[in-house]
Amino acid sequence: MIPTTTLSNNIEMPLIGLGTTHSGGYYHDAVLHSINKCGYRLIDTAKRYGVERQLGIALKGCSVPREEMFLCTKLWPVDCGDGVFDAFRTSCEKLQSDYLDLYMIHMPHLPDWIRKQKETREETWRQMELLYEDDHVRSIGVSNYSIEDLEELSDFASVLPHANQIEFHPWFHQNDLKSYSDELGVLTMGYCPLAKGKYLDDEILCQIANKHGKSPAQICLRWSVQQNVPTVPKSTDTKRLEENTNVFDFELSEEDLAQLSSFSSQKKKIVDLSNICSKMSLPDGYKLNGRVFGVPEESSEIPRNCSECARDSKVSVSVCI
Repeated sequence: MIPTTTLSNNIEMPLIGLGTTHSGGYYHDAVLHSINKCGYRLIDTAKRYGVERQLGIALKGCSVPREEMFLCTKLWPVDCGDGVFDAFRTSCEKLQSDYLDLYMIHMPHLPDWIRKQKETREETWRQMELLYEDDHVRSIGVSNYSIEDLEELSDFASVLPHANQIEFHPWFHQNDLKSYSDELGVLTMGYCPLAKGKYLDDEILCQIANKHGKSPAQICLRWSVQQNVPTVPKSTDTKRLEENTNVFDFELSEEDLAQLSSFSSQKKKIVDLSNICSKMSLPDGYKLNGRVFGVPEESSEIPRNCSECARDSKVSVSVCI
């Protein structure tokens, strides 16, 4: 079993999960292998990636009960404000689940056409809190939030985010942001933990890997989880999927951690969000370019209601699938 960490509301989250970003395509067999054979229980996706429906088919067809999985997806900015409930309902329908373990706001940025940006961010978080308070989601979070973004959210939040998912790897990490989040009780969750493989041939990294008898990728993942940062590498290769979970049988020394952390540079940030507002209206999953492989046709209907989570709810049952 993959070890877990605990969110501020006592929900346990696996330290290693499967990333499903739309870069590189979607391979149904690889997702099933990760769950059935490699022990992955955390599945991280987003509306933007365009693979929620495919993941729903995989989750329905895997050998692991839904209650043993930790499923998280993200709200895209065009659905912020009064579109939160509909976006949540649609994601759940595609994922074939009547609840989420973690629902995140994908980023603090909003489309340029929204004039009252701060008010919209506040309204969005209010709706996220309602989903949490009414048991539609087990935890709520944000992604790509800076210290300033978290400060703004803290001014109006009744419930602070349980997690903030950010780019986090040895070549780019924000210690000040992580420290600030730790003080708030907001768990830092990492994406892009291998920096898309750009620096895995680094000489010092390879020396540390050789010392521990591990691959450079495993050292990067261990660097994250040893700091209690859950991380979600993506792979479609069965051997790498298994390798990515085998990082709990060794420890990096303080010297190892310090050397790896010293790599960090703003210039080595992988994900560029500087022009993201110009891309917000692009189709979800546009980076897939049709690369979706091995997904069978659904053989039965998706459940259409959720009476359990609607019970004693302030939100109407129509919010659920």
